[in-house]
Amino acid sequence: MGDERLGDGGFGSGFDLLVTPDARFTRMLRRDLRRTSHVYVIAGLLLSITSLGTFMADGPWLLAGLFGLPFGVLWCFVGLINGTLYLRRNPEMLAPQRYAFTGSAIEWHTAHMSLRLPWTAIRHVSRTREAYRLDCADRHPRYLCRTTLTPAEDGQIAAYLDERLAARLAAATPVPSMTPNGGGERDPSRA
Repeated sequence: MGDERLGDGGFGSGFDLLVTPDARFTRMLRRDLRRTSHVYVIAGLLLSITSLGTFMADGPWLLAGLFGLPFGVLWCFVGLINGTLYLRRNPEMLAPQRYAFTGSAIEWHTAHMSLRLPWTAIRHVSRTREAYRLDCADRHPRYLCRTTLTPAEDGQIAAYLDERLAARLAAATPVPSMTPNGGGERDPSRA
């Protein structure tokens, strides 16, 4: 279960939760890692196949094939090995985590690592049964575990994510001021 500690000011000052990921969250992480690994394998296979085709050519194309084939094979092995070893190399992903939600960022803290993700870096949030997936500007998704949260904690996180992302979206797209006459024209004195 998540152990909740609320700040004095509610959502205005943020809050934090202590969450211990379980087996369902771990399976979801492994599934997502396999999908990423498949991209490497497919790219490596395509590079290897096209490099094999260049062996029939002369000159510089033959040289490109000689370099492309080993890199394609290497990409295939990286894809196969990365998915299976990633969680073993990063045990902090499965350790108890403290999520700190502040007005400027979301922070992850474990005994092994600390991560700070500003709200401006979050592009999209989607919810699955196991986690909240935060799609970020650096194209690396981050996950907030949902499997061990109480319904109240889950609702609190969902409301805070909605509130902060709506505030960021509103700040990024200002609405121009209009004249009170309803004509839809801009007020020349405010230009």
